[in-house]
Amino acid sequence: MFLSVKNLCAGYGRIEALHDITIEAEKGSIVTLIGANGAGKSTFMMCLSGVLRPTSGTIEFNGQFIQNMHPEEIVAAGLSQCPEGRRVWPKMTVQENLEMGGISIKDPKVISDRLDMAFTNFPILAERKKQLAGSLSGGEQQMLAIARALMSEPKLLLLDEPSLGLAPIIVEKVVDIIKKIRDNGTSVILVEQNAFMALSIADYAYVLETGRVVLSGKGPDLLKDDNVRKSYLGV
Repeated sequence: MFLSVKNLCAGYGRIEALHDITIEAEKGSIVTLIGANGAGKSTFMMCLSGVLRPTSGTIEFNGQFIQNMHPEEIVAAGLSQCPEGRRVWPKMTVQENLEMGGISIKDPKVISDRLDMAFTNFPILAERKKQLAGSLSGGEQQMLAIARALMSEPKLLLLDEPSLGLAPIIVEKVVDIIKKIRDNGTSVILVEQNAFMALSIADYAYVLETGRVVLSGKGPDLLKDDNVRKSYLGV
């Protein structure tokens, strides 16, 4: 299995936020986690990226156990995160933000090639490359955050609430970008409160409640599940 998380527990001080989480993802897939605020979705993502150290359990990624590795080591292993809230550097240009995404790359030619790829995949960023990131619209900042995370050419991309605060027409563009990333060979773990959007594009999905997996299945199947529809889709 490309990503195998087993019996993962994590928390903040005495407060346990994740309880015995077991989640898997196949290579070349989109796996979605849905759940209400406080369900543990972002905590799970921080464990994957090395920002938060689990208290127990294992995370095996591409044949390597990463639960005790530092964030920079995890990025080098092929896992990159696009955080909730975009978190671009507002006083740096678009191009400088992208270059920061490839900060571990020492070869200037590789950096140049990946910048070209970013600007090809996100033409609006090419138009804005000398513009300060803080002056971009919310949708443009989200595209920049995704492009920045892709600068390291990850095998697995973590997307935390990429549709947050965006207009519906921009959400559609973000959906197309996510599917294109998957189609280009990068696996995706997607955390979303927009459950309909997330399940619509997910190959597989998990429902988290109070730090536990309470339901899992193929994305289209969960879209039809009565409990999911009532709790997360409002129908």
